[in-house]
Amino acid sequence: MRTRTTAGLLASVLALTLGPALALPASAGAAGKPGRAAQAVAAQAALAAVEAAVVGETDDARHRDLTLAMRDLFVAKHALRGDDRADAERLLLRPTTPPDDPTDPRDIYYGEDADLQTQCGETFCLHWVEEGEHASTAAFAAAAFETIAHVAGVYAAAGFRAPLPDEGQEGDTRTDFYLGDLDQYGALGFCRSDADGPVVGSAWYGYCGFDNDYANSPWLDPTSLLQVTVAHEYFHAVQFAYDAEDDGWLMESTATAMEDELYDDVNDNAFFLNYGQMGDPDTLGYPLAGPSTPLDTFDFTAYGNWGFWRYLTEQHDDETAGVPNLVREVWEALDTTQGSNPAFSLTALDSVLAARGTSTPQQSVAFAAANQHPAGVYEEAVEQFYPTAPNTLDTVQLSRQMPSAARTAVLDHLTSATGAVLPFAGSRELKVRVDLRATDVAQAAVTVHRVDGTSTTSYVSVNRQGKGSVTVPFAADDVTSVEVTVANGSTTMVECGSFSIYACGGVSPDDGLVAEIRFQAVR
Repeated sequence: MRTRTTAGLLASVLALTLGPALALPASAGAAGKPGRAAQAVAAQAALAAVEAAVVGETDDARHRDLTLAMRDLFVAKHALRGDDRADAERLLLRPTTPPDDPTDPRDIYYGEDADLQTQCGETFCLHWVEEGEHASTAAFAAAAFETIAHVAGVYAAAGFRAPLPDEGQEGDTRTDFYLGDLDQYGALGFCRSDADGPVVGSAWYGYCGFDNDYANSPWLDPTSLLQVTVAHEYFHAVQFAYDAEDDGWLMESTATAMEDELYDDVNDNAFFLNYGQMGDPDTLGYPLAGPSTPLDTFDFTAYGNWGFWRYLTEQHDDETAGVPNLVREVWEALDTTQGSNPAFSLTALDSVLAARGTSTPQQSVAFAAANQHPAGVYEEAVEQFYPTAPNTLDTVQLSRQMPSAARTAVLDHLTSATGAVLPFAGSRELKVRVDLRATDVAQAAVTVHRVDGTSTTSYVSVNRQGKGSVTVPFAADDVTSVEVTVANGSTTMVECGSFSIYACGGVSPDDGLVAEIRFQAVR
């Protein structure tokens, strides 16, 4: 779901994402599933989260991620019974379905006597009303139809699977989209399913909703907001056609990345980079941002970590119909429609990168190093004001009297740490030694920043014991600083599916990796 990016919303999201993760059934490919009692508890939690989001019992809850909250509910509802099951079904009803309960808490319900307007294309239909709380103008509906058609066409031309056909709601099996007043919930759009179960494997059909005018944004015009929201939410429907039950961080980060691929001139998602691994938690007051937060964390950071996909697709820039192939390849690796598939988000990433001659650890350290000087790496970093990731290790000032020093970093999986070393008059070279404790998942990079504004990054080759070194220029009249980045690129997970709402959501046995860095100035 795309949400409004206001200060109040960010505080609301923070309050929500610091809460415990829900325990929901794993996807078809996960290693294990919770028992019936655990599934029931998880389903109750999912129901409570959606009710709070839609009814708006608190200001915080109204800003829950509606698409993923609803995803959790439609996947888990089979474990609910009685009134709870009925409540879940009502929350997932389409805007055109009359309720059995007059207190129906849906975010969009047009009303039993609504004059429904419909326009259909080859693969989808758009529905709206022109009177009442959820009214749209005919002109806005026309713009929405044109935008959906464009997005559908680009995704199809790029080779993505189309959203799966539904069961004939609204008259046929084309994918349905609805317009309504979502802004009152702090939302710009959603995608969900009203099915009783997956179509095949863990693939579900879906329907989506968009705001009825996008007129209340203080930061972006309605047309631009419509465009990026359709690109984002339609991509959720595409994801559902491969595996609707995969890890939430992957679903939101790739959907946010696709906004910029389809509407490169809008760049609304550049704002979210502050809340991913480029962000500074001390500046933002958002403790889950920054390079010390694992890439696969699912909260507001998932929106910010679309930058990881931007980094990968700029380094691996092959395209189809102007859209990078790499993101599609990851979702194809997760496809559950052709039989049992044990892959989940991180193993799919591993397999796609391996096929391209690289690895997740290699790309993790390169991504982390790039985020220390984004203007020199990313195509639009200067124009769009990409943030610079903070150094998490104390800066070292070497001198004639203290020509050597050391730093230690403790790294969880898919995190990094960076520290700067400053030259002194008379220094000539810097030898950097790393001890990554005999692991094959940790990597180190050394970036030399020069007086003329240029930077050069090299990577430290390590032996089987995880030890290695590199020597770089360190003359004070030529070098302003040397930054050393260490990253834990582990994607190994245990207890997949045992207690998480996602396809894996397991525990990394490689968390807490200790990396030692030693600096020695050579005169």
